[in-house]
Amino acid sequence: MADRTPASERLELLKAVADPTRLAVLDSLAADGARCHGDLEVELGVPANRLSFHLKVLRDAGLVRANRQGRRVRYCLEFGAIDTVRAALPVLTSADNFDPTCTACEREDAKGDR
Repeated sequence: MADRTPASERLELLKAVADPTRLAVLDSLAADGARCHGDLEVELGVPANRLSFHLKVLRDAGLVRANRQGRRVRYCLEFGAIDTVRAALPVLTSADNFDPTCTACEREDAKGDR
């Protein structure tokens, strides 16, 4: 049985975007909007079968949506995909957490000053 805790869901999402090809797909869709499978193949230089695998991983992660239009399949970012990725890294996206002071060091320093 798969672990469905919030931490495991965050890890699965981050695994999905950690691959260079999948990150390139997300970059392309974010920059240019919906793209056909064939266009992504040419742009990214990825064989069709490998691209299909990477797109499936991104769809399963809820980041990409596929729309069939006749014989073509167009891919686009799922609504809120970028926010979903940001939410998986709350510590890194919160401006409040960029304080360069180390509270543990401050406590040690305070003990030494006594």
